[in-house]
Amino acid sequence: MKYGKETIFFNSDRNIETLDRDFNEPVLTSRDIFYKINSNPHYSEGIDEILQKASSVLIILPDITRKSGACFFLKELIDRIESYGKTFSFIFAVGTHRPLTVDEKREILTDEVYEKYSQHIINHDPDDTESMTYYGKTKHTTPVLLNNAYFDHDTIIPIASVSYHYFAGFGGARKMILPGIASRKSAMNNHKLALDERAKKRHPYACTGNLKQNPVHDDIVEAVMIARAGKNFFAINTILNENGEIVDVEGGDLFISHIKACERLKELTKVEVSDKYDIVICSCGGFPKDINMIQAQKSIDRVKSIVRDGGKIIFFAECKDGYGNETFENFFDYSSTSEMAEKLFDEYRINRQTAFNLRNITEHFDCYLYSRLDYEDCKRMGFRKINDTGKINELLKEGEKRAFVPNASLVYFENG
Repeated sequence: MKYGKETIFFNSDRNIETLDRDFNEPVLTSRDIFYKINSNPHYSEGIDEILQKASSVLIILPDITRKSGACFFLKELIDRIESYGKTFSFIFAVGTHRPLTVDEKREILTDEVYEKYSQHIINHDPDDTESMTYYGKTKHTTPVLLNNAYFDHDTIIPIASVSYHYFAGFGGARKMILPGIASRKSAMNNHKLALDERAKKRHPYACTGNLKQNPVHDDIVEAVMIARAGKNFFAINTILNENGEIVDVEGGDLFISHIKACERLKELTKVEVSDKYDIVICSCGGFPKDINMIQAQKSIDRVKSIVRDGGKIIFFAECKDGYGNETFENFFDYSSTSEMAEKLFDEYRINRQTAFNLRNITEHFDCYLYSRLDYEDCKRMGFRKINDTGKINELLKEGEKRAFVPNASLVYFENG
């Protein structure tokens, strides 16, 4: 299974059911991608028509925590922009994450593009409100405060892979705007909608693979609608296989292309599960999905629905960047979900919610972690640390119904 950028093997003679979906779809070339987004855009003109009418173009790309596949077609996109004599800029949708390093920018853009166009990069700092423009508030009082780069360009091209998100339903191009290039306060207010304050728990519709009545998704849509006057959008929503290659793409209207891509992702990744398992072994699918625990926990959240109450989860997540940030890390100073809930609803912070979600899982199941994180860090989060794969064979003796999920980020469980 994937662990960071490595593959880890374990041996077992025990009967384990593998729950996975093979992406047998052919990998798209840059030519394939531009043919589709020109000939079959959703509620939009093709990408070339959009570029011809543009004055200046803002390309929004995910940060290092998410792959988009943009590296496979970004050079051709720039060539097309320049062939029409248009100006353009890049901005990375860091949201509330740490700033990117130069090496990470190179990895996302490719060395060739970075060397030639690094001066086109605009950096985003969620706390620098002086570099932002205010557009209004949503009905949930989320301030729509976006990087000035958005104001300064008339044509917006957000590029992102559509993937499952544990409370926004799905990631994708619309999230590149909010929280991607929004203020920390905007992101915090939006993410807080994942909680049901009256019930003191997660909102029932703020969950993986769901957009209907999902308050987080609805708030993002409303925020972008507030800020869309005078803007032309062409979203590029990619679908990636486990190697990060593009197997499908939906382009055009920011919202419709996203919905179409979500439907396609479900079609490709759905696995039906009729019963729950005693033990589930799972991996995020490797780097960057397990770059830190904030990102990695999305995968253990994915498999919890197929594990019986009190069952075992054996989780592989490298976490080379550790917890992810201090807000997330320090919230594990509270030793139970009841203590966390009291503090979270009294003083909300984005990654406190993430820690609360993870602690709910590690309290409900018997969780083991194979990771760079040390024994004490694992214990603080509610995991038991595994140091070698031989331990897995011992654990497998304790369950009758077992499953192996080698890439939890690319599986959608139904009836689990």
